[in-house]
Amino acid sequence: MSVSDPSGDQSRTWTDPAFEPTEFLSAHYRNFVFPPHVHETFAIGIIETGGQQFRSGRASSLVMPAGTLCAINPGVVHEGCPATSHGWRYRMFYPSPALVARTLGGAQQRSPSGDWGLDRHVIDDPELYGEFEALHVSSQLRETLLERQTRISAFVGRLFERHGNALPERGQARVAPRTVGIVRDYLHANAESQVSIADLAHAAGVSGTQVIRAFSAETGMPPHSYLVSLRVERAKALLRAGNSPAATALYVGFSDQSQMTRHFKRLTGITPGRFSAESLATGQRTRIRPRRCRQRGHDPKNSD
Repeated sequence: MSVSDPSGDQSRTWTDPAFEPTEFLSAHYRNFVFPPHVHETFAIGIIETGGQQFRSGRASSLVMPAGTLCAINPGVVHEGCPATSHGWRYRMFYPSPALVARTLGGAQQRSPSGDWGLDRHVIDDPELYGEFEALHVSSQLRETLLERQTRISAFVGRLFERHGNALPERGQARVAPRTVGIVRDYLHANAESQVSIADLAHAAGVSGTQVIRAFSAETGMPPHSYLVSLRVERAKALLRAGNSPAATALYVGFSDQSQMTRHFKRLTGITPGRFSAESLATGQRTRIRPRRCRQRGHDPKNSD
């Protein structure tokens, strides 16, 4: 199901459970601007027409042009907007680090840290471009499970063999001030809770001002914005599993559904309701069993 809005932007999302529930996106954005946000998954895709103006953290902006692959490692703060008057049309999928690790299996070119990563955001590789387009279309058309798994496995293997190495952004984070690593870990572990600057300062053993300055300087994103982005990412998983937007909002840490809707649309371009409808339209209701909610005692799997 493809939906457009008055701005002329069009997008469609769906979930493919070929290896594990994985988000796919096909979109044409003419005016939409992605504010700084973060994914806990890889973001890998192709630019079909136009171009996207892209910036990662504090780095200089670059253009992802038509005919190239785009790649973003997990945990990398980034933003994007149209680079041409007609915007950009692209296809994306968002495999988890666990899926990538299982797919690569015994491959030898792994970083000393044990992480897999891609070494650039724009990749000019026509052969892999074609392979990605084929795997994406096969998922969209719901070809056989064997075909989808084969295409994903072959593509991921060749992509990381040719363009993968130690995660550059994460490698930098490991030698960054200890404060940043502690704060990032705390946010990931407590994303559903009501986190305060005092909590972060206590965990890192520094002042609140030092937390904000160090984290913002290293990631290009203040802690509160990073936390909101994490909550939106986790809300996607619950919505894909068939949980209601109202229950999901409370579970992931938002004060109510309207607050989640505002941030969800700001970061993704669509509402939680539409995201849920498009994800479930494929007929794949892969229910998940989320952790018990901290401080709320509310479990969305028990809601209608």
